[in-house]
This record gives sequence, C-alpha cells and structure tokens, in this order.
Amino acid sequence: MMKFADINVRIIKLTFKSRFLLARTCNKIPLLAKIVEKLFFEGDDIMVLPRDESLKSSSSKIFITLSDPIKLNSQNINLKSVDSLVTKEVEINEKIPFSREDIILPSEILKEMIKKSKYHFIMDSCICRVSNDCEDYPKELGCLFLGKGATRVSTNLGKLVSKEEALEYINTCQKAGLNHIIGRNKIDSVWLNTGPKEELLSICACCPCCCLWKMTPDLPKEIRKSFTPMIGAELLFNPDLCVGCGKCAKDRCFLDAVKIKNGKAEINQDICRCCGRCVESCIQGAINIKIKDDAFEESLAHVERLVDVESK
Repeated sequence: MMKFADINVRIIKLTFKSRFLLARTCNKIPLLAKIVEKLFFEGDDIMVLPRDESLKSSSSKIFITLSDPIKLNSQNINLKSVDSLVTKEVEINEKIPFSREDIILPSEILKEMIKKSKYHFIMDSCICRVSNDCEDYPKELGCLFLGKGATRVSTNLGKLVSKEEALEYINTCQKAGLNHIIGRNKIDSVWLNTGPKEELLSICACCPCCCLWKMTPDLPKEIRKSFTPMIGAELLFNPDLCVGCGKCAKDRCFLDAVKIKNGKAEINQDICRCCGRCVESCIQGAINIKIKDDAFEESLAHVERLVDVESK
C-alpha cells in the first residue's frame, strides 16, 4: 500500500520545476499568496549558514600579526600561536588557508543541535536534486531531520541514525560542496506528514542549482522574510579589488544575487543570504564574510527556540 509521503514525493517530482511560476503568481494575486503561506510557510524560520570553506580561506590581501619575519608558502598558518607585536601586509595571488582555533565555524551550530537531539533521521536522497535531475551534486545526500517529528518520517524515504552518524553526515555534505540551511520549515512537516511543525527541525544540504529556495527572489516579501542569513553574518564587498571576472556570479549564487555590471560585481544585498559561495570563488579577495563575535551563540539560541529537539 502506498504511503502518504510516497504520494507526495510523486507530486513534488511532477510540480517542482513550476515553483518559480507559482512564486511569481503569488506576487500578482495577494489572496493566493495568503493561501500558499497558510498551507506551506506559516511559522517558518529558516537560516542559511555560510559554508565553512568561505571562512577558512583568507582573502588575497591578508593582515598577519608577527613577532618575527615568517616565510609564506602553501602551508597552513596558525594565527593563534603568533604574538601581537608587528602588523605586516602581505599581498598574494591566491587564497591561503589558515587555522584559527578560536573561530567557531557555522557547521558547529548544526553539530550542537545534533548533540542535543534525541532523534536523527537522514533521507536517502535529496528531493530537490532528484526532482531537478541534478548533474553536478550528489542526489543521495538528502535532508537531516531532528526532533520528535523525525520519528514519524516514512522509512521508505530514509532511516533513523545515531548521533555519531549524523555528525559525520554534516562533514560529508560540506565536503560535497553543499550549503546547509537550518530551521523550522512547515512544508517539510506537511509533505512528510510528521505532525506539528514545532516538532521537526530541518537541516537541508543545498546545491546552487536545485534548491527549493531558489524561488526566494520571486516570492512575496511576507513569505521570503522567513528565509534569512545566519545571525551576525555580513557579506562585505570591496569594488576596488574586483576585476569583473564573473567567477562569483556564474552558477555560484543560488539566488542569483551577484551580477556583473560595468566590469564589476554587483551584489543585491536584499536577496543575498550570505551562503559564502561567492567568497570561495573570488581569488581577488573582493568578497568576504564578516562574522560577529557572538554570532554563534545568538544563532544557536535562536534555533533552539524553534523546535524542542530534546523532547522524547
């Protein structure tokens, strides 16, 4: 006998590519927008986390505090072990990876929630990439669900896993080049039939080509405002360093927030959700992400309030 979720999977696959048309139609017909919001987006609170790699790489112009001269090469530079005496400016032609043990990477927010959660469910595949027939990113890396609602997801779609397996899964998705978003997403509780949206915390691993939320720029403002950047994250752009190569724009931003105009990148901050993909691709150091000192604590506290993942 076919389960409710299996029927929904078929419906999603058939209608997935028409989501942009639906979003634009909602903008034209306010009554339709209210109905769609009520059915699928009411109470949503979803946060886009910058990719860890976007914070691990320094820009093409970096500032290092040194007590003695040091030779720069392809080796990692541990800034924490250097005394604060002299500041030197070093210009290079490519990004240099460095280690900052005092910086908490965005993925740690996911891992803290996983550690707190009683239940962890991993989908066998990504419904977005399968529906869009993705050719660039692995279809087998699906969403991770936490909280009591995770126990109600159909076992035809995936399986409950251990805390350790869930933690390792985050690393696997990061290595595959995927972006994580986390939050309370009503549409997941609806199509998966998991009960109250307050009992299911969604952690999606998104690619720039197939993500459901690519339709964000086309959605009415009242709906898209629930899809936000990480608290305390800010995208910084220095046009003086930009050479207009276009690497940050073409097939990088899943919301198409970056365009090349008059030989320079132009970033629509109203659309940008600070995913960090453009930062990774810019070897000139023209784009960077600034993270507030208390961003991790604020973001974690915010997510904790959305779903009680510790509830049995």
